[in-house]
Amino acid sequence: MLSHRSKILAQYLYVLSVIFVCGSFFLAFITYDTISPLITGYKLYGITNYIWLLIPTGIILYLLLFAFGMYLNLNIKNFKSDTVKLLEITAIAIFLIYAILFMFKITYISRLFIGYFAVYSFLSLVLADYIGRKLAKGLKRRGYSIRNILLVSGDDSNFNADVKETIASQEYLGIKLVKEINKGDLNELGDFVLNNPIDEVIFDIKGNELSGIKDEILFLEEKGITVKILTNFIPFKNSKVSFEKLGGFPIISFYTSPEDDIRLFAKRALDTSGSIIAVIIFFIPAVIIAVLIKLTSDGKVLYKSKRVGKNGRLFTFYKFRTMYAGSDELREELIKKYSRDGIEIKIKNDPRLTKIGWFLRKTSLDELPQFYNVLRGDMSLVGPRPPMPDEVKKYSIKQRRRISMKPGITCLWQISGRSELSFNDRVELDLKYIDNWSLKLDFIILLKTVPAVLFAKGAL
Repeated sequence: MLSHRSKILAQYLYVLSVIFVCGSFFLAFITYDTISPLITGYKLYGITNYIWLLIPTGIILYLLLFAFGMYLNLNIKNFKSDTVKLLEITAIAIFLIYAILFMFKITYISRLFIGYFAVYSFLSLVLADYIGRKLAKGLKRRGYSIRNILLVSGDDSNFNADVKETIASQEYLGIKLVKEINKGDLNELGDFVLNNPIDEVIFDIKGNELSGIKDEILFLEEKGITVKILTNFIPFKNSKVSFEKLGGFPIISFYTSPEDDIRLFAKRALDTSGSIIAVIIFFIPAVIIAVLIKLTSDGKVLYKSKRVGKNGRLFTFYKFRTMYAGSDELREELIKKYSRDGIEIKIKNDPRLTKIGWFLRKTSLDELPQFYNVLRGDMSLVGPRPPMPDEVKKYSIKQRRRISMKPGITCLWQISGRSELSFNDRVELDLKYIDNWSLKLDFIILLKTVPAVLFAKGAL
């Protein structure tokens, strides 16, 4: 309920933010229209030529706010960190607007106007954030949509204090702790609930005590009161928790790889649109590369191999061929001779590379065909690199968790040193990505991949 309420409130604030940015758009144009004649001596295009920018700007801004998970926690302590996020969102939004203008060769939009718009947009987002926090807090203080909580506390006083502090910090969501009852005094529960307005009862109990509150749960269900049970008695390190139903059976799910269908849908939309754009941009370079490969060495233009996808699914992986024909047959021998971990081969001056192969590897241009894998749904733009089946057989149990998410063209270790990192370091970064995945993280990795590829940082 807390997360659901938080998401609903965030949607209202997304709309409020977009409205504020639309206001900053007109303010930026007024500033530009006033100052521009003083600088250039004449006025440029009118606002009717600019107004269409509001549509892509509003869409981009909404998606970025969603991707960055803005407004999901409006605790006043987070205002400073949210301001930093809003600065990042503004920078990415302006970058994408410039990309749109460049892609469609729109030259009449003034860069001076874009500059004013960037400054005003950031300020308007900060203002919307501040007003949204104050508005939410004010409404709850006036009793609007308040949910009264009763806590049945356990034996751990420190944990009980943490739970109460957490509930208190959710004031902006209309959550109010009105009563605490020790689990040894459950006989008080019925009388208090019957004589006081209670919306939710939270139980802090041990796993072996679940059967002992069966009657209380049925009583609260009959009265229409929401029951929540803290599951701190179930041990897990990195897992996230969700609750659902399988038919009529309630289920608690523990998972480490992302399971949020809405955000995964957004990730897939980003993969599809990004791959289509990449195919269009790199079509001519890809044709040139294919011709050069054919002219400089014998063999097929594309290298195909079986790779391991999400949770062990096999798929056909495509790259531009960078090695001489028959190089795969030397793989096991080279692993024994050159591999530090017995899994991967990283040779600085690999003798198997063709004349053009070393250049394709250095610039990562050999990976262009993988956009086809992304379009097919085998891969994502961002995710752990897809391993070969024989590599996965050598993985430890912990290392196998890196295949619990769809593989990608780029990931954390590719912007953190690439081939300079050991295999274990790359696995740790992949697991870090899986445990902390968000659309914001994908955006950051994609943006950092560009300079990493251009400067061939860490590439062999």
